[in-house]
Amino acid sequence: MSEQPSSLRSLALSERLQSVTEALAGTRTPTEVFQIVLHPALQALSAVAGVVLLVNDMGAGLTVAATQGYAKGEQTLWQTGTLHDFAPTDDALRQRKALYFEHQDALTTAYPDLNAPLGWIAVVATAVIPMVLDDRALGVIMLVFTEPHHFPPEERRFLYTLAGQGAVALDRLQLATRLRQQAVESQTRAETLAAFVTLTEAVGTELDLSVLTLCAQKVMRTFLPELSVSFYVLEDKLWKAVVLSGDIAPQLAQLARAGLPVETPSFVTAVQACGPSFTEHWDTQAQAVAHTESYGAAAFYPYFRQGQPFSMFTAGTQQSRVWTPRDRAMFTAVGRSLGLALERANQTALLQLQNVELTARTQALEGFAELTRDLAVQHDPYALIRRAQDVMLSLLPPGNIVYYERDGAHWRNRVQVGALGNAGLQAFVDAGPRVGATPTLDLPWTTRQPLYQDRYAQGSDTPAELVEHLKAHASLPVVQRREPVGILAVALFEQRTWSRTDRVILETVIASLELALERLEAQTQAIRAQQDASQQRTQAEAMTYLAHHDVLTDLLNRVGLMVKLSEMISAGTPFALFYLDIDGFKLVNDTLGHEAGDTLLQQIAQVLSSALGDEPLVARIGGDEFAAVVGGITEDALCEAVALQVQTALDRPFTVTGRNVYVTASTGIARFPKDGQTSDDLLRNADLAMYDRKRQAKNGWRHYTPDLSEEARTRLMVAHGLRGALGKNEFQLYYQPEIDLESGDVVCLEALLRWFPDGGALVPPDRFIPEAEASGLIVPIGTWVLNTACTQLAVWRRNGFPQLRVAVNVSPVQFVRSDFADTVAAALQRANLEPDALELELTERGVLADLPSVRHQARALQALGVRLALDDFGAGESNLGRLLHLPFNVLKLDRELISTLGDGPRGRQVLRALRTFATSLRLDLVAEGVETSAQLETVRALGCDRAQGYLLGRPAAVWPPGDQPQQNTSEYPSS
Repeated sequence: MSEQPSSLRSLALSERLQSVTEALAGTRTPTEVFQIVLHPALQALSAVAGVVLLVNDMGAGLTVAATQGYAKGEQTLWQTGTLHDFAPTDDALRQRKALYFEHQDALTTAYPDLNAPLGWIAVVATAVIPMVLDDRALGVIMLVFTEPHHFPPEERRFLYTLAGQGAVALDRLQLATRLRQQAVESQTRAETLAAFVTLTEAVGTELDLSVLTLCAQKVMRTFLPELSVSFYVLEDKLWKAVVLSGDIAPQLAQLARAGLPVETPSFVTAVQACGPSFTEHWDTQAQAVAHTESYGAAAFYPYFRQGQPFSMFTAGTQQSRVWTPRDRAMFTAVGRSLGLALERANQTALLQLQNVELTARTQALEGFAELTRDLAVQHDPYALIRRAQDVMLSLLPPGNIVYYERDGAHWRNRVQVGALGNAGLQAFVDAGPRVGATPTLDLPWTTRQPLYQDRYAQGSDTPAELVEHLKAHASLPVVQRREPVGILAVALFEQRTWSRTDRVILETVIASLELALERLEAQTQAIRAQQDASQQRTQAEAMTYLAHHDVLTDLLNRVGLMVKLSEMISAGTPFALFYLDIDGFKLVNDTLGHEAGDTLLQQIAQVLSSALGDEPLVARIGGDEFAAVVGGITEDALCEAVALQVQTALDRPFTVTGRNVYVTASTGIARFPKDGQTSDDLLRNADLAMYDRKRQAKNGWRHYTPDLSEEARTRLMVAHGLRGALGKNEFQLYYQPEIDLESGDVVCLEALLRWFPDGGALVPPDRFIPEAEASGLIVPIGTWVLNTACTQLAVWRRNGFPQLRVAVNVSPVQFVRSDFADTVAAALQRANLEPDALELELTERGVLADLPSVRHQARALQALGVRLALDDFGAGESNLGRLLHLPFNVLKLDRELISTLGDGPRGRQVLRALRTFATSLRLDLVAEGVETSAQLETVRALGCDRAQGYLLGRPAAVWPPGDQPQQNTSEYPSS
C-alpha cells in the first residue's frame, strides 16, 4: 500500500474515529464494542489480526474477550492467563503506556524469554495498547503484522484514542449492567423481606409444622431461587423428609422421603456442630447420598429436643460450589427463626397434652376418693381391687378387667369386673393360664412395668378363636414394697390406641390402689400388733434374759456383768473383780476341735461356780475369758486367797472327748473403790493386770496398779504410731561394723532399725519391736529393712567394698512365714546381689519358739545361699543340741557372756569350749559387746573370728566414716 501524506493520513484516521464514536454510542453488549474497536484498527493499519484481552474481576489475570483475523483454535502468543504469562501486556498495563514493536527483532530483543507456540502466526510487528479509564486498567488491544510496520504519530494517536473510546464504552455497559443487577437485587431483597416477615409472623402464631417449614422454604428460595430446600425428621434412626421443594428430582425426593441413615456424613457433622453446617464442593460419594451429583454445595441446620436431635432444615444449590458470607448469614437467620417456631409449637403441644392429662388425672383421683371412702371399715383387699376396676371401666370404652395373682404354676383369677364375652374364654381364665406361657401377664410381672397393646396379640397366650372379639389390651402390675403382688388385665372390645392420657388414667388408679392396699395392710398389722402384745412381752422377758446371759455356759455375759457391777457400785459395797484368761485353751481348740473347746468351757464354768460359794457372781465375758465378783473384800490378802482358791479348783483334769485335759488361768484383780469408780474402769484395769501377768508368766495372779495403765497407754501410743511410720519415712537404718580379728578389716555391717516418730526423739527398739510383732506390722517393716539394707550394700560394693556383707535381724514372726524365702530372694534380685552377701540373724528365743517351722525355713534359705547367724547366744536357754539340727553359719555370743571374761577363769573356759564347739560345726564365732581393749585381746586370743562392739565402732547412719572409704581398722577407734 502506497504511503499517504501525513496530513491526509491523519484526516482519514480522524474520520474513522468519528465513525467509531458514533457506532460505540449504540452498542448494547461488550462483544459489539470489541468488534467496532478491532475492525477499524485492522483496516486502518493493515494489521493481519487483533485481540482484546480484559483484566478479570480479581485483577490478577487476563481473559481473551474478542479476536479478529484468527482461525478458530489457532495458537497465539496471548492466551487467557495471569498478567505475567505475556510480559508485553503486563508492562503496558503497569506503565499505562502503549508498546510498539515495528519489526520482529524489536519484540525478541525486548523480551528474549518469549516463546512462541507451534503453529502460531508469524508475528513481525506488534502494537500493545492499554485500555485505561480513571487510572483503572480494563485490558489491552493487541495488533499483529506479518511484515515490518512503522507506527507514525498519527497512528499512535489513533490507537490511543480508539482504546480510550473502547474503555469508555465498556465502562458504560458495565455501569448499566450493575444498575440492572442492583434493580434485580433490590427486587429480590424486597421479596425476601416480605417472605421473612411472613415467616416471622408464622413464628408467633402458627403451630402447624408443614406451614412453618413452607414459610422458611419460601424465604430461602426467594433469596436464592436456585436453592432446593427440605425439612427432615429423625424416626427409627432414619432422617425422613416431610417437606421438599418442588425442584427436587423425583428419584432424590423418593429417597429422602424413605429416609437417609442416621450416620449420613453431612447430617452427622451438623449434629456434632450443634448449629448450622455448610458443605462446599459437594461430593456425592463421600456424602453417601445418591442422586445428588448435580449439587455443588449444601447447608444443614439441626434442631434438638431434650438434648437429642429430632429434625433438620437443609438447602442445596446446583449453581455454585461455595457459600458466600451473605448466603450463610441468610440460611442461619432463617434456620434460627424456624427453630424458634418449632420450639414454640412443641411447648404449646406439651401444654395442651398436660391439660388433657390433668383432666384425666383429676377424674382418676376422684375415682380413687370413692375407692378409699370406706377404708376405715373395709378389711378386704379384693374389695378395694374391685372398686379400682370399676373406676377404670367407667373411664374407658366397653370391656372387662381381670385381677390375677400367681399361684404356683398358674395365674388365678381373683377379681373380675365385666363379662369376658366368650364362655370358652371364661373357662380358660378360670382354669388358670400357665405362668411362663402367658406373655401379657408374665412380662409386666417380670419388668414391673405396664404392657400396652394397641392391637391385642390374639393367640399369643390364649387360643385365638376365644379372643377374636378383643381388640386392645393393657396389663398393669400391682406392686407392694417394690415387689409385684398381682396383675390387672384390661381388655377392650373396640380398637384403641393407648394414648398418653389413657396411660395416665390407668397408672394413676393403680398408684392409688397400691397406696390404699398399703394403708389397709398397715391397719391390719396394727390390729395384729395389739393381739400379739402380751406374747411380745413374754418374748421380751426371754430376750432380756438371753441378752444378759451366755448361751453356752448359762453364766452372765459381759452385758449382764456390767449391769451387776453398776448395781453394786451404786450400792457402795466394796468388792473385788477377778478377770481370768484360760491358759492353753487355744491348743485344745486347735487339736481337739471347737466342740471339745465348748465342752471344756462348760466344765470350767461349773468349777468356778462351785469354787466361789453358794451364790457366786461368775460371768463368761469372752471366748476363753471369765470374770468373778466377790463382795466384802477390802484387802489384797483376801483377794489372793480367792485367787488361790480358783487356781486350786482349776488344778484338775478335765475330761474332753475321752481325754484328760489340763488348763490354768492367768488372773487380774481390781478392787472397788480403790482401783476404779465405774464398771468400765474396773473391768479394764482387771484386764490390764491379767495381761501383764500372762505376759510375764502364766498360771498366777496380778493386782492392778496405776503404772499398768500408763504402760498400757504407752503401748497403745506406740502401736498407733507404728501404723503410719513406714508411710511417713520415720524409720532409719544404722550400721555397726563387725571386724575380722585376723586382718582388722570390716567384713560385715549389721543393720539396726531406728524409729524417730514425727522426726522427733528416738524410740528404743525394745519399746516398739514387741508391739510391731504383736500387731503383725513387723512383717512390712522387716521387708523394708531387708530391701533397704540390700540396696545400700549394693552401693557400697560398687564404691570400693566388693567383699562386704550385710547382716539383718529377723523377727520370728516374719521368719516363719511361708513367703519369707521369696521375700529374701526378691530383695537380693532387686539389689543385684549374690545370696552369700546377706546374713540373716535369729535369736535363741526365735529358734526355740517354733523349732519345726524354723528348721524348714532355715533349709529353704540355705538352699537359696543366704548365710544364717544365731544371735545373742548365751542370753537365754542355750541348747547346743538343737543347733545340730539347724544350718547356721555364724554363732554370735551375747554381750553378757563377753562381759564375764574379766571375772575369772571360768568365763574364759566357757568361751574356749564354745570355740571348740563352733569349729567342729564349721561356724564363724563372733563376739558381741566388746567395749574394752582387754576384752578385745581376750576374744582374739581365745580364737573368735570376728568381734563387734562400741570399742570397734558405734552404730551410725553413714558408713564408712569420713569422706574417703577406709577398709583397714587394725588400730581400732576408742568410740
